[in-house]
Amino acid sequence: MNITKLIIPAAGIGSRFLPITKSIPKEMLPLSNKPAIEYIVQEAYDAQIKHVGIILSPEKNVIKEYFQSNTHLDKILAEKNQEYRVASINNLIESINFSYYYQYNPAGLADALLQAQNFIEPEEFFAVALPDDIIFDSSPEILNLMHIAQTYKAMVIAVQEIPAEHISSYGVIAIDQQINDHCYKIASLVEKPAQQDAPSNLAIVGRYIFHHDLFSYIPKTSLTTSTEVLLPDTINLMIQQGYSVYACKVKGQRFDTGTPQGWLNYMLNHSNF
Repeated sequence: MNITKLIIPAAGIGSRFLPITKSIPKEMLPLSNKPAIEYIVQEAYDAQIKHVGIILSPEKNVIKEYFQSNTHLDKILAEKNQEYRVASINNLIESINFSYYYQYNPAGLADALLQAQNFIEPEEFFAVALPDDIIFDSSPEILNLMHIAQTYKAMVIAVQEIPAEHISSYGVIAIDQQINDHCYKIASLVEKPAQQDAPSNLAIVGRYIFHHDLFSYIPKTSLTTSTEVLLPDTINLMIQQGYSVYACKVKGQRFDTGTPQGWLNYMLNHSNF
């Protein structure tokens, strides 16, 4: 199994950051001197993934522009001997093959992934990373999941132990079998359970390895009352049909930058930048 592609869903409206996200995509909010989405692309590059598909809404083309060369800026910086200021982003631009897809109506993560179906070949496994979750470790977190996927020839979801009082804010796994201290075979997923109903304290965080078959199961998944397909429901449907799905504990330090408080926690922890 050779995983060479990563999808980044970035089409949400960023409602928790309004009003700033009226004009600036949440994924472009600065974390130190880089936007959140650049950390995800860097993680893909560090995992030797060279094909990145980004799912946008029509109002978010600034993300597309960010991952394009700016020859005028490069010329000015060269004249000042300051090319180092954009060296890291220019390396990503030169090294990664970017593709873009559009979600025109905000219908959730499963629907967003469906827009990038043509990016993935039949029978291909691929990675997904959410820009809300920034994870720092000596090894790229998505690479850790890739190793599990390659070992078991199966889909993999990143999880993290969460305090009981916060568990109702997450999707949570029910464990079928514990493989080792960091890896589990999943029996099912439960979306935002009440604290007393949570099947474990292992919450889903924004890193996944999926198989192309996911795209065929999304339309088969029952809608919720909000007329939105929930990705955990699709994964449950696949498990019921005999697909194996594993969970891998996040090894690095994770920041939930998809909320103002999480964004602030990141900035406070990186105040030296």
